[in-house]
Amino acid sequence: MQPHSIQSMRRRWIALRWIALAPALLALAPAAAQAADFRQGQDVTIPAGTTIDDDLYAGASTVTVDGTIAGSLIAAGGNVKVTGTVERDVMVAGGTVDISGPVKGSVRMTGGNLTLSGPVTEDVLAAGGNLNLASGATIGRDLVVGVGNLDLRGRVGRNVRAEVTNLHLESGASVGGDLNYASDNTAQIDSGATVSGVVKHSAPSFTAQPTVGQRVTDAFVGWIRLVIGLFALGLVVLLPFSAFSRRASDAIGRAPLASLGLGLAVLIGIPILALIIFVLGLLVGGWPLSLAALALLAIGTAVGYVLAALFVGRNGVRLLARQEVHPLLGLLAGLVLLTAVGLIPILGGLVGLAAVVFGLGALTLTLFQSWRGSTPAAASAPSGPAMPGTPLPG
Repeated sequence: MQPHSIQSMRRRWIALRWIALAPALLALAPAAAQAADFRQGQDVTIPAGTTIDDDLYAGASTVTVDGTIAGSLIAAGGNVKVTGTVERDVMVAGGTVDISGPVKGSVRMTGGNLTLSGPVTEDVLAAGGNLNLASGATIGRDLVVGVGNLDLRGRVGRNVRAEVTNLHLESGASVGGDLNYASDNTAQIDSGATVSGVVKHSAPSFTAQPTVGQRVTDAFVGWIRLVIGLFALGLVVLLPFSAFSRRASDAIGRAPLASLGLGLAVLIGIPILALIIFVLGLLVGGWPLSLAALALLAIGTAVGYVLAALFVGRNGVRLLARQEVHPLLGLLAGLVLLTAVGLIPILGGLVGLAAVVFGLGALTLTLFQSWRGSTPAAASAPSGPAMPGTPLPG
């Protein structure tokens, strides 16, 4: 076999190894639903006596569920009314939401006016204008809300955590655990209402302003965590793919216009493509591919930022100290510099965006070149980094 063919196979293998990382990283994201029933239009109605065997995704001006949902219900509309049975979770958003049927999982809802009057086996999480927990409502575990007004007449099995303007526990209301609420107003608890645990009242978080020292400390701790997290990602990129990573990083300086153009094309084009795939997928199937495309873009932007930091760090040290630096030290120096600049308002955002665009473009360009078996002449030289302290030619 010719040396050129061996090198070409080796470069293709490097590209395949990068592609092989995708399934492992995608496994960290929530899995998409394997089966679902999608319905949309002016009105979506599931009549009484009808059973939907899958998860139901419904979007309409009015969504009415009188039948049975064997999976979860995910719905959005001006008015959402659920009187039937949902075997798993309910996730709804609407101007008016009314749930009176039994839910055997958890309920997550948001809207202007929310009413819950049926049994919920697990937790309820609600956000919106007003929440009315009617006398027939029972919650098996916790109630967590952020609303304007909370009227509680039903029963909560465990704890209530609420951030509200007004809280009213009417006669007959029952809380099996603690009542922890944040509000500018003291809760009205009628004599017939019971709280088995502790009642704790605190100021709402949106009125509690941190001190200057707290803000500085939080910003510094957040910056340190960001550097550590990105450096850990850099180790995942550099250690198994050291030669490829250096070539991709060098591509930013070797082909800046190509890196810029490809980075912008990928950053703008993939979300548009994912939207098209999602819309077509709802009609003919395959919509989870759009989620995979967005997940790959997120991975690519993070790796691109790391490659840009490696480019900045190695070349910055080379200019200042006139000597080569180990790639890991260059990566750390570049991350410290880029993330520190990122703390500056406006300028930091622009620099971070530029790093992502150039790094993403350089990554795309190098992957393409590796796949095609074409390597820049500069990359044909020995790829091992010079030891720290080696002087550069004058």
